[in-house]
Amino acid sequence: MDDFLEPQKRRSKHVFRLYRRVFTLVFAVAVLLQVASFTQVQLKDYFNRLDSEFKVILTIDPEVQTEDLTQMGESLSTKEDIVEVKLFSPADALAALQKKNPQLTEALLLMGRNKMPAYFELKLNYKAVNNIGPFVDNLAAEYQGLSPKYSPQHARTIFLVGLCLRIVNMAVVFALLLLVFFMFLVEAYPSTSRHLGAGVFSGLLAAGASLVFIAALVYPSGYLLPALNAFTSVGRQVGLFVLCGLLGWTLTKWQKF
Repeated sequence: MDDFLEPQKRRSKHVFRLYRRVFTLVFAVAVLLQVASFTQVQLKDYFNRLDSEFKVILTIDPEVQTEDLTQMGESLSTKEDIVEVKLFSPADALAALQKKNPQLTEALLLMGRNKMPAYFELKLNYKAVNNIGPFVDNLAAEYQGLSPKYSPQHARTIFLVGLCLRIVNMAVVFALLLLVFFMFLVEAYPSTSRHLGAGVFSGLLAAGASLVFIAALVYPSGYLLPALNAFTSVGRQVGLFVLCGLLGWTLTKWQKF
């Protein structure tokens, strides 16, 4: 009777056993994915804010006639790389400056400069921002009565942040595709382990440990919850837990741990 019950005892003993090697492998992958996710979220946020704030200003020379402004605006709007065109009159320009920088506006008024030059404000697409120098030079050559003003440093920062974001996105997608391909390869072979539940448990535990590890890095800043909300989301964490559970299952099926 004891011999008959012995296999059952062994099976129940191993159902929730932690596979240390599976845990270590999945934990390493989970930490890297956590960091990639955090970096991806913040780079996307920085890129969107930088891109939304970047504008090219075309100040209008006093010699330009008022009736020519409408034609210029329509011509600028038809250009492929210009997303949006806004015309600001001198009064509009002063009001916009008052909204953005009241102290500077007050200083200008104290100096007796109560009239700002009229200007066009251009919103460009990412392709034009990456090639901002030649693009602005072409505008200056085409529109003689307009003087372009922009920040080259701002444009370069947008280009670099966008490039980093694209590299991170492509690297994460490529790594996930490789992991999924590896899982399909392993699923094509018969299982070498009877304790797949332990592998899933080890993978899920590794995912939880990776989140704790990241939280421990953020905690000294004193803004744990705001930082986690800014760097990740519930959906991303659920996806990471599912992936780690599947990876633990796959590793356990692939090798005897």
